[in-house]
Amino acid sequence: LADDWRVFYAAAQVTARGGNLYSPATMHVAEQMAQHYSAVQPSLDDFADLPIVGLFLRAFGGLPYWWSYAVFTALGLLVAAASLRLWISELGWPRSGLWVLGALCSWPLLVGVLSGQFDLLLLGATIGALVLMRRDRPWLAGLCMAAVLLKPHILWPLPILLGGAWINDARRVQRFVLSTGGVLAAGMAAGFVWVAHAGSFFSHLLSFESTVTSVQPDLAGIPGLVAHLPHGALLGDGIAVVGVAGVLLLAVASLRHPALRALPDDRRYLIPLVGLAFWLACTPYAHPNDDVLLFPLLAATVGESGRRLDSRWIEVGVIGSLALIACFVEAPVVGAVLLVLGAAGWVWGWRRISGQAAASLALAAVVLLPDIWPLHVVPVSLTPIAVTLVFIAGALELRRVLSVPGGAGASLPSWPPPPVARPLPGS
Repeated sequence: LADDWRVFYAAAQVTARGGNLYSPATMHVAEQMAQHYSAVQPSLDDFADLPIVGLFLRAFGGLPYWWSYAVFTALGLLVAAASLRLWISELGWPRSGLWVLGALCSWPLLVGVLSGQFDLLLLGATIGALVLMRRDRPWLAGLCMAAVLLKPHILWPLPILLGGAWINDARRVQRFVLSTGGVLAAGMAAGFVWVAHAGSFFSHLLSFESTVTSVQPDLAGIPGLVAHLPHGALLGDGIAVVGVAGVLLLAVASLRHPALRALPDDRRYLIPLVGLAFWLACTPYAHPNDDVLLFPLLAATVGESGRRLDSRWIEVGVIGSLALIACFVEAPVVGAVLLVLGAAGWVWGWRRISGQAAASLALAAVVLLPDIWPLHVVPVSLTPIAVTLVFIAGALELRRVLSVPGGAGASLPSWPPPPVARPLPGS
């Protein structure tokens, strides 16, 4: 409980005293003073965030350790619940209570709460920026991009794709870029100017990156799934390069592709959310708690109050997820074969896969696959499979929107379509 928050609380204490955030010895002493633990875990107990994060954490450093964790957790849950409710209402759902409650009880969200991570704040900032851009409030949307400073390795695609998605409105994009650039530059400058020993960040980051993936096996991107294969590290780096290239390609396409440029304002959110999901599937360093950032896209793919879900495909998703878990528990080789066959089937039938099927499978996978790793019965995390399915569902939803007869700018019908009134006999 609060294992990550212990590091963050120690960072707040060290920052307040003018110590070196990036000295493992200094940080480990501060962590022991906050919450005693029996053994040091290299990399896991180090602080590798930007210096500005240390300044942000000082807001909680004046409280006793467990009180600070409770306040931070309550703030995160409040932000997550309010932002999810706002987003679901923005999508036109008449009721959202049970869906929000389900999201708050999901393992990707709970694991961040239990460890004391930033992801709920990132979720609030992501939804806030999307809603504000839709409502033509680019200055405020840019301010929300301050969240990128908390986890730039996760959230970097969002400002790029948000700007590209609304490129048709030059005034809106210019204001968003100015606001985003200003808040990011100010945050970076404040951290390196006001935090002592901030220059040690770069050397410590290189050391951290060289060791962290070997001691943090519960990774949520595809590189974590292939890390145990021969040349797995090199393969993971290649997947990460594909992820960066895919995000940049989508950004360029949003600037130049006529169909993407013609998307109506109420569908442009799909561009940044699909791009962010692609990066989360390809990133070499993300955890299941980071996947709460997929929830806005998942809500969009399942449709209003889940109307685009197919009960038969939900059953297939549940059975398939449980079968995959059982195979990896009993015989990982069989699980790997089943996974490869499933991936081959997806590739072969890509054109014939319906959005309802993809959304149903993605929902079942997100509910089940991330939950098995904490039991320590599988050799690799199965979370990347769920992340990939959410991306596929989002990509198919974007394809569906672009293929609506009459062009991308046409108004989209509800799903399912309303029944057609039939004339009475003799009328």
